[in-house]
Amino acid sequence: MTQSHSLVEKKRDALRQGLVAMAELVKTALNGSLDALRRQDLDLARTIVAADAAINQERRALEQEALVVLAAHQPAGPDLRLIGASLDIITEMERIADHAADVARILLRAEGRSLPEDPVARIVAMGELAATMFAEVMDIYDQGADAALARSAVASEASVDRQEQQAVEVITAWLCQHPGASLVGIELVWIAHHYERVADRATNIAERLVFVATGETPDLN
Repeated sequence: MTQSHSLVEKKRDALRQGLVAMAELVKTALNGSLDALRRQDLDLARTIVAADAAINQERRALEQEALVVLAAHQPAGPDLRLIGASLDIITEMERIADHAADVARILLRAEGRSLPEDPVARIVAMGELAATMFAEVMDIYDQGADAALARSAVASEASVDRQEQQAVEVITAWLCQHPGASLVGIELVWIAHHYERVADRATNIAERLVFVATGETPDLN
């Protein structure tokens, strides 16, 4: 092993560790948003919004680190695929954190308006499934980007889509009984959409892991 290749491996591993650490921040934000929604906990919602700036800062630092490795060390083969894919994964993670923060902001705007139990429970269930998808794909990234495991981790993406549609139907039925609560209905639909997008972004990460492992870019949606 040449000294140059050894250095690339060290930089690659340091970048991987940085992404894993960022993933923990994003998981905390995502799971926190679900807890805040479930309990309509405005203090927790404020904490999630405040923490979003640190995740944005982490994204910028990791992007800079990846670009330095690409420019200074010119990795090739699997190393190049991993570092290039890491740039995409960093972006997807930051956007997942944005979805969590946006849910928290909706809860804060809805202060004083009680959210109906059944639609909230359905949205939380789909959000938990999306959060599990994200956690699993990042565990696979940490463990070496196995293509088959990455595909399996996001196999439930279609289920999240169906759950979103079912949640919208429940919200619509609730609105028929509460015609004066249209704003609450809109807020719930947006929250459901944010969690559906989390599942989409987890699927995008899985596609990048398949690329790292095989050099091919599948369409897992």
